[in-house]
Formats: sequence, structure tokens, C-alpha cells
Amino acid sequence: MQNYKNITVDLTNCDKEPIHIIGRVQPHGFLMVLHKTTLTIEQVSENVGLYLESDVEDLLGKSLHAIISAEEMHTLERVFTSRIYMNPLLLHLRERAFFGFIYESADKYILECEPYSSDSDKVRLQQNCYYSHLQSELNNLSSQEELAKLITDYVQALLDYDRVMLYMFDQEWNGEVIAETVKPGVHSFLHHHFPASDIPAPARALLLRKHVRQIPDINAAAVDIVPYFNPTSGKPTNIIQSELRNPSEIHLEYLRNMQVGATLSVSIIVKGKLWGLITCHNLSPVFIDSWKREMCLLAAKALANMIPSIEETRDFNQFEAYKATEAKLIDQLYNTGEITRGLFESETNLLSLASCTGAAMFYAGKISLKGATPTAEQVQELIGWVTENATDSIFHTRELSRQFGQARPYKDVASGLLALEISKPHKEYILLFKPEIKETKIWAGKPDKVYTGDDMRIHPRKSFANWQEVVKGKSQPWSLNELDIAQLFLKDLQAFRLHSQAASLQRLNTELQETTDDLKQKNARLEDFAQIIAHNLRSPMNNIRGLYELYQITPDEETCGEVMDRVNTMAGNMLDTIQDLYDILHTTLNQNLAQDEVLLEELVKKEIQNLTAVIAATEADIKLELQAPKLYIPKVYMESIVHNLLSNALKYSAADRKPVIQVKSSTENGLFIFSVEDNGLGLDLEKVGSKLFGLYKTFHVNKDSKGLGLYLTKLQVESLGGSILVNSTVDAGTKFTVILGTPAN
Repeated sequence: MQNYKNITVDLTNCDKEPIHIIGRVQPHGFLMVLHKTTLTIEQVSENVGLYLESDVEDLLGKSLHAIISAEEMHTLERVFTSRIYMNPLLLHLRERAFFGFIYESADKYILECEPYSSDSDKVRLQQNCYYSHLQSELNNLSSQEELAKLITDYVQALLDYDRVMLYMFDQEWNGEVIAETVKPGVHSFLHHHFPASDIPAPARALLLRKHVRQIPDINAAAVDIVPYFNPTSGKPTNIIQSELRNPSEIHLEYLRNMQVGATLSVSIIVKGKLWGLITCHNLSPVFIDSWKREMCLLAAKALANMIPSIEETRDFNQFEAYKATEAKLIDQLYNTGEITRGLFESETNLLSLASCTGAAMFYAGKISLKGATPTAEQVQELIGWVTENATDSIFHTRELSRQFGQARPYKDVASGLLALEISKPHKEYILLFKPEIKETKIWAGKPDKVYTGDDMRIHPRKSFANWQEVVKGKSQPWSLNELDIAQLFLKDLQAFRLHSQAASLQRLNTELQETTDDLKQKNARLEDFAQIIAHNLRSPMNNIRGLYELYQITPDEETCGEVMDRVNTMAGNMLDTIQDLYDILHTTLNQNLAQDEVLLEELVKKEIQNLTAVIAATEADIKLELQAPKLYIPKVYMESIVHNLLSNALKYSAADRKPVIQVKSSTENGLFIFSVEDNGLGLDLEKVGSKLFGLYKTFHVNKDSKGLGLYLTKLQVESLGGSILVNSTVDAGTKFTVILGTPAN
């Protein structure tokens, strides 16, 4: 087996240094390795003679009984049997008092001893009071920075060290001094950053197991454990838990370069993980006894107990703030109904969702930018890369340019990326950016490894002059809170999109229904127009036939001229009606009927002209009282309404008297009122009222009755949003009243 003493350790292999079998101790105490069964002294540190006045040769192979009283031996045997090691123990070896430390190593017991002074008990009582005060103070503080400063103040007062620092690890095991207490004139390392290589992985693993370590004098000569190989196991003894274990020469040189004479470090363990260290430096050698070291450990544990609640409270408050922002963003989406407006165009926008300085989104074929971002073209390229490489709906990195080389030109604004997938098939994403860490980090010395000497042996850093290093290509990391809120936001965003899609489907369904209804109305209107054409043209044609019959009765030149004039007039009116219907069919099938300006007197007189033959035959007297001279409705409808009501009044006149027809119009309360009243046959409304406006319903014998006119009139009035009323008395006459909501002017 290789002897560790023959191994040269430097910075190229210090992370593999077998510090657990170093085979040396510091000289401020001595160490013995005991056989577990016989308690025979198998190994001992060479300085044992300074403490027990016995040579190494006198002790090796002897039983522990030879140097300890029977009473104390009995106490130790109880400890060995119970395997509960309440270190330190007060031991007397050859009438000298020591602090004793016992622990197991494989099948061996390790016994270490440090000098004991009666003053230690007084110090212990005094420090108990100080510690009680510390606990009270800790409970009154709520920030990590305040707690850390209180701890360094307490430890510095306890130890009287020149410098006490509280050192916190980051996720990559780099360290930062977050609190410090120093004596006047002593160099400060507050807020300095130290590279992870300063405390390599084996050293961190040791700090998890051995929570307190001191080096009273970094220049003290190391003391060998003899023999190096244990005589019964044939191996070096593992002394990883040793109070006295000598440090690595690399570490000692490191401390000398800091001009430190003595150190003490205490691990801060939070939830089983090495969170940080209390690191103490003294410029000159100084020994700290076990009681004071124990008080430092208690202080570290008190801090460790506080850290989770403080971090949880801080994280909770931060997450609640993020949640409030997220909720407001989602509210804005629902209020605006549009993703880009809701996320980019308000005071609360995507930049408020996390600790980011830029945001971009590609959605619905459009790129939106906010804050400090790459260009639109660079964002488009980046989204293509994310689409190909991201395996989850959320992707994040703090070193984008190392993963995506094309991001190097804009690493100053986008070293950190948090990508939220809206739709991968459409390459739709939201991107949040963090900038490259611009502020300079002050490291305690240049972290490059320095080669010196002819043998090119690697030495630790020789100078700790402040050196500034810009962290290139890295952003601040994305916190768990930021990732959690991003997950929540993405879920709520997708819910909004589903809601919007459902609303869009509803709108489409409504539009489809409206289109269907519109088509039905158009179809009904076509049928309506067909009826109007047939009905309105039949009467003029009958008039022409009547004029022809009149001419046959009196076939003279005067009658012929009069008939031809009237036929020409009626033919012109028929052509006008046909043209109006033709225009409407071509202009209103895809829209509502246009509102025409209808000059009522002109329209009524036109219809009277169309009915000239009937009027002449019945000698009817038509009186006009048109107080509302015009209105705005589809003209063809008004023509049909007037025609039907006038023709009905003439058609159903009484045989024993001349027809008297009153045509009136007026306005009342914003309504247009049009009526046609006659003195004709009248109707028994109790009998026929429910059938009056039915299709093909007739109630008097007349060769021209088709039962269509009133049916069409009612349809047209109702299509205009109006109503039609009827008052009638048998053998006295009938009055039809049309009420429309269309303004009369």
C-alpha cells in the first residue's frame, strides 16, 4: 500500500488528496489509536512525550490501563460499551488534566487529548450567558443579512479573532462573504467572491462530517503518527473525524498567502446540506479551547435553524408578489380579450412576471418585444432553436450563448433565457431574458492557477490583491419561484386560450345561425316579392282590360284617345313597379332592405291612378289628409300596403251607396300612423277577426278576391317592425290602421 507521506499534492490533484489518511496531527495535542477489544495502544503521535512524559516506544503495545486511573478507565469502558461519545470528556492521564475526544474508526478507537485549564470552566459559564443573549437577539431579527452580521459579531467577541467572516455557497459552490466583523486595520473580505476550487469536493464532504476545525498555528510543524500503517490492519488509520488532524500543505500555503496565523471554521448545515461557513482568521497563532469551539458550533446551529424559516418567508413573500402580478396579467388578458395587448401594452406586463429585463413573444404570426431584447430576426432564430431543443413546455438556462452559439452577439441582454411554449407546432413561444452579469465580482485573488519554480509545481495563489472578474456569458440564475410562477402563468395562459377559442366557436356558431336566419328571411322575401309581383300587377292588368271593354262599348275617337292615355299611364306605372322589384332583388339579397325616402302623397296618387278603372266604375270619392307627408322605409313595401288597402276599400264597397274612402297619415309619439277608412260592407270581427289576415281568406263574394292582399300587407308591416289594426262594423265600413316605428322625417 502506498504511503501517503510520499505523495506530492498540488493544485492539479488536491481534489483527490486522501486527507482522511494523512498520518499527521497538529502539535497542540496528541493522538492514540487503540485496539477495540484489548485497548492496546497501536499507534501514537510522536509528540506524546511532551504531554505524558513517556516515549513513543514506552507506549506502543501497552494497554491504556497503564496511563489512566482505574476509576477513569471504568468511565471510559462505559463510554465504549454505550458507544455514546459525549465529547469532550475531562480525563486525567498520569495526573495531568486533558480534554479528551473519543470516536471510532473501523475496528479502532481514536483517543485525542488537548490540554485542559481550570479557567475553561469559568469561560464556559460566562459563554453560556452570552449564548442565551445571542438566541434572544436572533429571534428578534428577520433578514438573512442581519442574522449573519449578528453571528460574526458574537463569534468575534467570543474568540477575539482579528477577522470573522460568514461565507455562503452558491449553487456552483462558489462562495461569497455576506457578513464580516474585523478589528481595525485588518483587511476586509466583505462581499468578496471565492471560486469553488478554494474548497474542493473532498473538503466540503469533510465539512459535512466534521463541523468544527481549527488550526492554532499554521506554521507549526506537523507531528507524525507512528507507525504510519496500523500493525493489525496493515493500513493507515482513517482519522477523518480527528480534532487534531493536520491540514493539507496546499491549504496551509493558501493560508500563508493570506498572511493568516491561525484559523477556525464552523460548518453551517441547513437541511443536511453545507450552506456556508463561519470562517475565523487571526494574524498570529492562537489556541481556542473546546468550550469556545462548542459555543461557536451552537451559534452556527442556531443560525442554521433560523435560515430555513427566513428563506421560506422570503420566498413566500416573493412568490405571493409574483402571483399577484400573474393574476393581474391574466385579468388583463380576459379584459382585453387579446394576448399581445394584455401582456405587452399595460404598466403591468411580462417584465413584471420575473426578475427579467426583456420579453419577446411570437404569436399568431407576429413578434412582440418589450424591454432589452435581441432583434426580431434574432428572436425568430432563437425560437427555432428552442423548438428543436426544448423537451418540456418550459425551458431555462443562464448560459444561453454556451448552448446556442448564435446568441453570443446579444449575450449582454440575453444570457438568461426562460422560454414558455404556447404552441410548439406553430413555434409560438414567450421568451423572458436576463442580461449578462455586468457588475464586477471581486474575487480574493486571481482565480487562475499559478505555476512557479523550476519543477513547475503548482502553487496556490500567491497574492490576494483584489482582482475583478466579469462573469462572461452568465446571467443571474432563474429562481425556483420564477420557474414555479412561469408554470402557473403558462397553465393560466392556456386556459385563457381555450376560453377564447370557445368564445370564438360560440361567435362562429352565432354567425352561422344569423346567416341561416338571414337566408330564411331572404327566401321568405323572395316569396314575398313573387306574391307582390303577381298581386300588384294583376290589378293594373284588370284595369287595362276594363278600359278595353269600355272602348268596345263606345269605340269612338275620343274614347280611344282617353283609353290610350290611361293605358299608357298604367303601363308606365307597371314598368316602374317591375323596375323597383328588380332593383331590390339585386341589391338586398345580401343585406337588409334599403330605407327609401317615400313621398306619401305622390305614392298614394300613383296607386289611385293604377285603380282609375275601378274608381270610375264605382264613382268612388277618395279623400286625402296626409299630415305626415313622407317617411323612410322600403318604397316597394309602402306601395304594396297602399295598393292593397285602397283596392280592398274599392273591392268591398256597398252596392247601395257610393264609396267614400279616407286616406290619412300622421305622427304620434314618434310613430308613423297611416290609415285607410271606407264606408263599405264591413266585417263581423267576432266571427272572422282571427282569420282576417290569413292567406287566401275571403269574406265577401267578389270575382277579383284572391285572399292575398291583407296577408301580404300584414307580413310587410310586421317585417318593418310595425303593426296593423282593424276596426269594422257590418254594413257601415272598415278602417285599417298601420303603425310604424320608422321616423316620418
